[in-house]
Formats: sequence, structure tokens, C-alpha cells
Amino acid sequence: MWHRLIWIGGAVILLETATAVRSQTEVTLEDVVWNDARQKELSRRGAEALSLEGIEWHHAQTEHFVFHFTQKWMAERASSEAETYYTLIKKDLKIEEDKWELKGQIFIFETDESWKSFVAKSSVDRWSGGVCIGNELFLRSPPAATPFTGSVLPHELSHLVVNRFVKGRIPIWLNEGFAEQQSRKHFTAYTRPKGYTFLLRPNVVSEENYFPLGELTSANDYPSDEARVPHFYAESVRLVQFLIEDHPKQNFLEFVQHMADGMKFENALDRVYGNVYRNMEMFETRFKDVAISKVKLAEEPSEKK
Repeated sequence: MWHRLIWIGGAVILLETATAVRSQTEVTLEDVVWNDARQKELSRRGAEALSLEGIEWHHAQTEHFVFHFTQKWMAERASSEAETYYTLIKKDLKIEEDKWELKGQIFIFETDESWKSFVAKSSVDRWSGGVCIGNELFLRSPPAATPFTGSVLPHELSHLVVNRFVKGRIPIWLNEGFAEQQSRKHFTAYTRPKGYTFLLRPNVVSEENYFPLGELTSANDYPSDEARVPHFYAESVRLVQFLIEDHPKQNFLEFVQHMADGMKFENALDRVYGNVYRNMEMFETRFKDVAISKVKLAEEPSEKK
């Protein structure tokens, strides 16, 4: 038995054993002839990506996605993970029927130069390793030596699923909180059976940095004080986790749609979770207790051996 640490998507993967199972989910990846008719499926940014100089794009598709890439190995890896995550994210949202005929578009940039060219041309955040815009997902791929595409893929796919099945625009705390909650949950579940332990960075919600829910859920953007942004993000993830995982009988997708319709948090909460909580104060008391107490448990080593 041997161990090896590798970095993927801002987290550490610990390879536990030399005999670990490394197989990906079986997915049929069919080559696609890209022509003017298929080009019409793309947005402006998608077309810009394919027009970048110095990139010899190839194209292939699975049941739900078209992949644009330069080397087949990355498309094969990403296709298996993408189809798996897509199914799991829909399951968490209790989406049983998928009538979408237009496939999602996933662009894989395999060099720093190609990614920087796209970022510069399309005004994407330069620090980002991936972005979802509508029905299109743009990714900076990891090196060939890493066994997975990373945690960015399930994060951005969560945005794509929301874009497909929710009409309207949801608040930033809910959008990013859901994407990160799904990324953490499903990347861990995907890698662990293959012999890897995903060492997540702690998602800390502390008493001193806690945002009252009225402030968190009404925000239109991240806090202007950059020092508070990580705490805003962490609490958003914990709130989504609490709504989904601690209330499996409730319809989280219905809650998200209410928020996308412009409903205030407390009203959407009452519509979907009103049979559990009499009012906002009761909900916040319970959430704050659970969110902060779980952090304390994670920070204090167990005495058990």
C-alpha cells in the first residue's frame, strides 16, 4: 500500500492504495462533424472560443453534451464525469423528466495560453478556472497526469442545470451556494469508490463572522469588504446544504423557482418549509445552531481512537 497527494481544483486528493479502481463511468462519446448548422447552436462566446487562433478543435458528443477539445483523452474523462454529475444534480433537485433536446456545450482548454486567450476575448474573470454561461461551460483542464477533471466541473454543471430547469435569475448566495454544495458532495462521492480521499478545505461558519439571514439572502452581490467574502460564500454553502440535506421531504427546486421569481427569502421559505418552521426567527435559530455547531465539531479533534 502506498499514498500520494495530488492537487485538483483547489483541494487535495489522497491516493490510498496502488490497487485503487480508476475506471470512469461508461459513456458513449461519438465524434461530431462540426458545420455551419451545428455552429448555430452556440452563443457569441461559444463561437468566439472556436474561432481562437492556434487551437485545432475536435468535437464529440454524449447523450446530454457536446465536447470541444484538442485531445481525445480529456474529452473521454470529462464526458464520463459530466454525465454522472448531471444525473446526480438533477436527482438532488428531484428532476425526473428531461425534455431538453439542445445539448449542453463544454469547451475544454488544455493549455494556459489557450485559456488566457479565451478569457481576454470573452471578458471572463481571469482568476477563474471555469465558467458557465447559459447552456455553455468553459473549462481550463488539469494536466494529463491527474485522474479527474477536478471539482470545478460539478460546480459549473450545477449552474448549467439551474439555467436549464429554473426560469429567471436566482440570488448570488443561492446560485453559488448550490453549485459549491453540489460540487463538494458529488466530487467526493465520485472519487472515493475509486480509491481516493477528497480532503476538502473546511467550510467555516463562525459566530463572529455570521451574516444574519436577512442580510445574506437579500444581497445582490458579494460584500464590498473583500475580507468578508469568504464568510459570505461559506455561509451560503451551509445554508443550501441545510435546506437540501436536512429537509429531504421538502421540494428544494420549488424553493429555488420562487426565489427566481423574485420572492423574498422568508416568503419562499414559508411556501416550501412552512410546515416545519412557524416563522423566520424559528428557522434562523435552528440554522445558526446547526451551521456553527458542526464547524465546532469539525475543528475539535475527537477523543475516540
